[in-house]
Amino acid sequence: MRETLICTGKLAEKPYRFPDTGVNIYSYEEMCYYFSQNMICYLHTLPEPGLLHFIRDGLGLEKLYKQLSKLMDPARDQMKFFACLFREGAYFTEDEIRDILDHYRSLKNAPRHMQCRWLGDTFIRNGRSNMAQEYYKAALAEEGVTKEDKGILAHNLGVTQLRLFRFEDARISFLKAYRYGQDENSLFYYYSIIALTESLAAAAEDLKEFDISDLLLEEFESRFARFQEEFANSDEADRMNRMLFLEKHERTEDASEMRKNLIRKMQAGFRKQMDVDEKLLVTNLPVLYNIDEDKNQEE
Repeated sequence: MRETLICTGKLAEKPYRFPDTGVNIYSYEEMCYYFSQNMICYLHTLPEPGLLHFIRDGLGLEKLYKQLSKLMDPARDQMKFFACLFREGAYFTEDEIRDILDHYRSLKNAPRHMQCRWLGDTFIRNGRSNMAQEYYKAALAEEGVTKEDKGILAHNLGVTQLRLFRFEDARISFLKAYRYGQDENSLFYYYSIIALTESLAAAAEDLKEFDISDLLLEEFESRFARFQEEFANSDEADRMNRMLFLEKHERTEDASEMRKNLIRKMQAGFRKQMDVDEKLLVTNLPVLYNIDEDKNQEE
C-alpha cells in the first residue's frame, strides 16, 4: 500500500495475503483501508474464510471474528458484513462508513460491462494482468456496450496482453481499439508492437493503410525513439542494440532470432506470476465464478 496508515491496534506477526490482488496486510486498519479501495471485488462474493482466521488468530479480534462468522453467507446482504467490519474499530467515522457503503451500492447497480471493466482495472493495478484480461473480455462480450466503451476496453485488453508478452493478441486488440474509438494512442501502441517485434520500416509500412498524415507518423517515430532512449538504460539494451545493428547490415534472420530469444527470456521472468493468475482463475476467484453463474441464471 502506498499511503501511510497509522495503526493503533495489534500488528500480526505474519501478514494476510488477499489471493485475488496479492496485497499483504498486517493490521485492522490496513484491512479496512484495503476493503474501502477494493469494494468492486466483492459485489458477488465475500472474502474467503481464511481472512476470519487471520482476524481471530493474527489480530486477536475474537468478537469481530464471531460477528463476521454469522455473516459469511454470500446470498445475504453483503453490506452487513462490511458495515460490521468497519464499525468494530475506530478507523472510519460513521459518515465515512456510510459513504463507502453508498459507493458499494452504486457499484452493484452499475451496468455489467462497467463492473467487469473496473475489476479489470483493479487487477491490472495489482499486477494480475492474466486475470484482468478475462474481465475486459467479459465486458466486451456484453450487449449494449457503446463503441466508445469498446474502444477503451479493447485498449485496456491490449495493455494486459502486452504485459503478458502476447504481442500478436495485443496488436489485434489495439487495432480494434483504434477502429472503435479512433484514439491515436491505441494506434501508437499498434505501431510500437510492430516496430518492436519486426522493424521501424515494417511499422511505417503497415500504417499506410490508415491514411495517417506524415506529421502523425513523425510523432509516432519520435515517441518510439523516446521509448528506446528509456530502454537504453535497461539490462536488455545491449541486446536490442545488437539487433538493430544486425538489421542495419541486412542480417534480418539473425536479428529476428535474437529478438525471439529476448522475448522468450522476458516471458520466463513473468511465468511464475502468470501461473499464479491462471491457478486463481480456475480455482480461487469467486467473482469470476459468479459472473458465469449469473449468466446461467439469466439464461
